[in-house]
Amino acid sequence: MDTQKLTAAIYTLGCKVNFYESEAIAESLSSMGVTIKDFDDFCDIYVINTCTVTADSDRKGLKTIRRAIKRNPNAFVAVTGCLAQRKPHVASRIPGVSLVTGNENKISVAKQIMDNYFSRTAEAVVNVLPFSDTLQSSFINAFNRTRAYVKIEDGCSSKCAYCIIPKARGPVRSKPREDVIREVRALVSGGCKEVVLTGIEISSYSFDFIKLLQELDELDGLERIRLGSLDPFFISTELVDALSSIRKLCPHFHISLQSGSSKTLAAMRRKYNAQTALERILYLKSKFPGCNLFADVIVGFPGETEEDFLETVSFIKSVGFLHLHIFPYSPREGTEAALLPCQISPEIKKDRASRLAQVQSEIKLNILNDFISSGKKTNVLFETYKDGVLKGHSDSFIEFICNSNENLRGETRAVLPVSTDGETITGYLTSSSLS
Repeated sequence: MDTQKLTAAIYTLGCKVNFYESEAIAESLSSMGVTIKDFDDFCDIYVINTCTVTADSDRKGLKTIRRAIKRNPNAFVAVTGCLAQRKPHVASRIPGVSLVTGNENKISVAKQIMDNYFSRTAEAVVNVLPFSDTLQSSFINAFNRTRAYVKIEDGCSSKCAYCIIPKARGPVRSKPREDVIREVRALVSGGCKEVVLTGIEISSYSFDFIKLLQELDELDGLERIRLGSLDPFFISTELVDALSSIRKLCPHFHISLQSGSSKTLAAMRRKYNAQTALERILYLKSKFPGCNLFADVIVGFPGETEEDFLETVSFIKSVGFLHLHIFPYSPREGTEAALLPCQISPEIKKDRASRLAQVQSEIKLNILNDFISSGKKTNVLFETYKDGVLKGHSDSFIEFICNSNENLRGETRAVLPVSTDGETITGYLTSSSLS
């Protein structure tokens, strides 16, 4: 069998960086003549791009590997990503796994698969390298959605007590500005209208971040620029003032908050306290009127009391986040927090996660109702069209649903908000777009 007859599918777990890298792997395989199919299809090759941020992430990764092997026991199963980088032996000992390769050489996953496809044995090839000081840049030229992720940075040099990611991703390394511009220009020429600049810690981008945004702001055809998660430590007034001058920057930001309790933040080894974070986030909101914020929050960190948890709840209410990614604390072997006393029981962590989710649902409903009450039209970039229904997002990342007889996927149209179910807004198409 030659590569022109091979089929492959990729399953991605975890962060936007992983999703970007999976797109790059898919492009590389396609360039070699391999047909990319859905993961639920019967394929010759399966690639599982894993995450290891929590114990649940590990479990999902291992379950997905076994699912691929069960679907086709004769398939070439390649495992990459953070779990592969940190614990290659865990994946390689699963019967049916052919290749385990880490994050440092993820750029060459497709080549590694082809190099080993026809000569594989029952024993998995393990190819996990130590991290270098420079980023092994990957590029994508196509995209499957109306927005494209563009990786500008990898790695993290912080030493947060709970986090295994610096060991799974290595130190901060950045893609040169001219490479980012070239990649985005190619995506825009292919019809992309929105890019999300992503990385493990984009605030640590080693080159001139504002200069990069200014150059992207001038690209013809690019309508929207979004940013990956921002650490409150880096959200200075100077940065926010500079960001506010970027015309195409969406008023939607993802904050790597983790907690609203100063005591818990100190135990986590974060670089800010709750008051500093609140002041910086509220200043960000003031410079981007109508912006919506997302945040990551960990509940049940070792030593977190009920009072500490309620401080986080109060913080969330004070800011008014549109969405939260809520993580019950998960001990990770090799981190400081895993050895701390006063570990919180699973029952308490689950209860706090549930209570915070309920608070968040109420906040989101209020935000959506206020948006509808304003009676203002908003531009929506539509991403899907099925059975006469369009779905898309505003620049502030509110999800919209509209009935339409026309497939407007990839188009930006003005929409009048009408009603909400607490998650999305249903609206009416009114005109081509707002200026």
